[in-house]
Amino acid sequence: MLENVAIDASGAIVFFNKICIDGHSNGCFIRFVTHVHSDHTVNLSKSLLLCKHISGTPITLDLLDVLGYSIPKIKKLPLNYDQLLEFENIRIRLYYSDHIPGSAQVSVEKEGILLAYTGDFKNPGSKTVIIKEPHVLIIDATYGDPIYVREGEDIIWQKFVELVKKLLSQGSISMYAYYGKAHEVMMKLREYGIDAPFLLSHSHWKVHRVLERYGYRIQDVFPSGSRESEEVRKTGWFIEVNHISSAKNYRNTSFHIILTGRFAKTIYRLNSSNTWIVGISGHADFNDIIYYVDESKPHLLIVDASRSSYAEKFASIVEEQLGIKSMVMPKTIF
Repeated sequence: MLENVAIDASGAIVFFNKICIDGHSNGCFIRFVTHVHSDHTVNLSKSLLLCKHISGTPITLDLLDVLGYSIPKIKKLPLNYDQLLEFENIRIRLYYSDHIPGSAQVSVEKEGILLAYTGDFKNPGSKTVIIKEPHVLIIDATYGDPIYVREGEDIIWQKFVELVKKLLSQGSISMYAYYGKAHEVMMKLREYGIDAPFLLSHSHWKVHRVLERYGYRIQDVFPSGSRESEEVRKTGWFIEVNHISSAKNYRNTSFHIILTGRFAKTIYRLNSSNTWIVGISGHADFNDIIYYVDESKPHLLIVDASRSSYAEKFASIVEEQLGIKSMVMPKTIF
C-alpha cells in the first residue's frame, strides 16, 4: 500500500500518484485544498498551472478566489461533503471537518484500497466526521504530545468573553486573527450577547462577504475605511478585526487581542501592556487525536510530520497504546 501514498517535504499529500492534497506534486491530475490557511495552500500557483483540476468545498474555492488565487472556471471542481467524484476507477469523497468554514477531509478509493487524510480538525465524532477503517489514514498531529490537553472549550470561551466585556467597558479593541477563526470568534461573541460593531480589514471583509452567502450572518459588520466605519470610530466603542499578520502594526485603539489559533491553557497579558494573547485553537488536542485514531481503526496510520514536530512521538504512542501500526512521513522534516 505504501507505493500509493507519499508526503513530500513541502507537505503535499499524494495518493495513487494522481491526487495531491494541500501541496503540489508533479504529475497530479487533481489538486485538493482542504482549507484556505497558508500551510495548506503551499505551491497552489504551480497546481493552477499544471493540474487539470483544483478541487475543494464550494466555500473553500470561493475563499481562494477572493484571497488572490484566480482559479479558471474550467479548472474549478467544487465538491460538496459526501458527494462522490469518480474518474479512472478512482472514487473520491470529502468529509466534514470542524476547523474553519469549508474545511474538509479527503478519502480516495481505488481497487478496494481506501486512503484518507484528515487535514486539520477538532471535535472528532461530535462534529468532525471520523473516516472508518481506511487502509491508510494520514492524520494531522499538530498537538500529538500528551502535554497538549486543553481545558474544556466552554471554560476558555467564558474567560475570553469576560475579557472582551471588561475591555469594551473601557474602550475599543483591535483583534488579530486568521481567516475563518475571526468569523468563528465574531459569531461566538454575538451568541454571548456582545453587540459592539465589528470593523473588518479589507481581506477579512472579502472573506466575510463570501461566508455571508453560505449562511454565516453577523449583524453590525462594516468594512474599515467605509463611511459607516468612520462614524462608528467616532463613538470609540467597537471591535476592529485584522489579519494576524498585522498584529505588530497597532492602530490607535485602546486594547489589542491576538487570537493565535495555537494551543493555550489560559489567557496571557503581554508585559503589563494593553495586549492579550488568546489561544482558541482550531486543532484537536492530544486526546482528540487519539480518539480519532481509535475510532477510525486504520490498518496503517501515517502521521504528517510536515506540519507537526510531535509526529514521531505520536506514532510511537499509537503503536504502544492502540496496537495500530504507525509511521511518520516525511522522515526528514524534524
